Amino acid sequence: MPSRKPASPPPTWGKARFVRDEPRAENPLVYRSVLPVPENEQERMFAGARSCFTSWLESKGLATQLSSGVHRLTDTYTLTVTDSYDTEGHQTALRLRLRENKEDKHEGTWQTTLTSALDQESGAAYVGVDLEHYPSPGKRQFTPIPPRLVRELLDQFTVTDGAIRLSTAPHSIGADSVGLLVSALTDPERGLPLILAAEPSNDDPTWERLLTGVVRNLFGIASVFRLEREAIPVFREAAGDRHDVFSGQIRTYLPDVTLGSAEDGRRHRLLTYRRLSDPKFRNADIRISRYPRQHAVTTPQPTLLAEAAFPGIEEVLKDLRAARSQTAEPLGNETIDSLRTQLNTANETIDKALEELSEAASARDLAERSRRALDEQLREATDRYEYEIADHDATQSELSALRHQVAVLQQRLVKAGRAEDAYTPPAEEPAPMSFVELNERVRDRLKHLILTYDKSKAEDLDDDMKSSTWASKVWDALLALDSYSASSASDEGFDGTFRDFCEDAPQGMRTYPVTRLAMVDLDPSAAFRV
Repeated sequence: MPSRKPASPPPTWGKARFVRDEPRAENPLVYRSVLPVPENEQERMFAGARSCFTSWLESKGLATQLSSGVHRLTDTYTLTVTDSYDTEGHQTALRLRLRENKEDKHEGTWQTTLTSALDQESGAAYVGVDLEHYPSPGKRQFTPIPPRLVRELLDQFTVTDGAIRLSTAPHSIGADSVGLLVSALTDPERGLPLILAAEPSNDDPTWERLLTGVVRNLFGIASVFRLEREAIPVFREAAGDRHDVFSGQIRTYLPDVTLGSAEDGRRHRLLTYRRLSDPKFRNADIRISRYPRQHAVTTPQPTLLAEAAFPGIEEVLKDLRAARSQTAEPLGNETIDSLRTQLNTANETIDKALEELSEAASARDLAERSRRALDEQLREATDRYEYEIADHDATQSELSALRHQVAVLQQRLVKAGRAEDAYTPPAEEPAPMSFVELNERVRDRLKHLILTYDKSKAEDLDDDMKSSTWASKVWDALLALDSYSASSASDEGFDGTFRDFCEDAPQGMRTYPVTRLAMVDLDPSAAFRV
């Protein structure tokens, strides 16, 4: 399986009890595409899936043996073909699995599985493609390029996500078709991310190459739209300032978009043209595809695909027992030729059983590696969940106290004849939606701080879909530090540490929740938990 570069290490979570010396077990499932097949194409679904798989094998220079069983194509490639039929002889499922052993190149093992299943009663039908990577010992996973097989399937079948057809090329949106884009964004049936790329104001070959890479990395797991220059102002007016884009920007819209909602607007990651043009911002196409890949591999398969029944080694062993029983019967007057035929048949069955047992052992070993990785993911998720509950409880407590304080102060202002002041909210600049935006604003906004952090590393945090939340919290923390610095430098001069300031600040000064603050020794500098 072709690959790009080792995947970047995931963020470190968890308490000290989960820190370990051995390498982190990574989930081997690195790509998953689930393609619903429309009713009018289901009759040719299994044949079409076989055809696409055959074409894919041929592109690798491999023989196309698609008969049921295990096929050792080369020392590197092993193909397993399994069919399933109902009691009336109608095919209900197909599984084609190609395992590629690249341990000699220290790349580990790649396994690509196509599963197709049909439910005659409900009319549901799917073709799914899973790509798994089991790295060599001591090595990290590689970021995959979606298999060419998926492109073959998208060309073979009419696959839709809501009202959007998934394709191998971006959908072009002109000024007269902006309504279709808005409908796609807000379609409640859309379950995959939608990537919107707004054309730059001038021709830019580098941006064009980036868009080509983005499309190539998102086959089968997202839809990509290209917004033409003249359509950008039309779309911005239709979407509103919380969900719009400017020239050259690329934005990832998650499902369930709510236009006009400021809170919802923060969910949909935006990359500016300046950021995309920055030579230090490398592998932008991979970074943009990171969330759609994560969304794809963490979304459960449809039950029809996940629970498709296939005959296993038990069927082969049944044939082996039958052959052994036949050869054990008294020979009587049978000829030597007949005996030889029986023995040949038995040997063929034994050989098939040995192949199946060998493949079952390999599959068991890979499944055990998958189980360990999922156990580790569960531990990390549980750890994050426990922390987020504690953080939410602390935030809720602070919010309740502040609401009570605001209510009391409003009552006092009303009694003092200043009702208008009591209920007129102060002007508040919105928090930045990314670390790129935060970096652009700190110089003008924070007058009492000298910031020495690496801005490029901070902007790398924007790769995560939670970056807007993190940027907002960091912004609050920096404003509090700026307020503390201003107070300390004033004539009256606040005398105390930053923690003292947050616990008992002069009136009107910006503070940060003490529960999220960790002082370093006796230094007034602080570490923030976001």
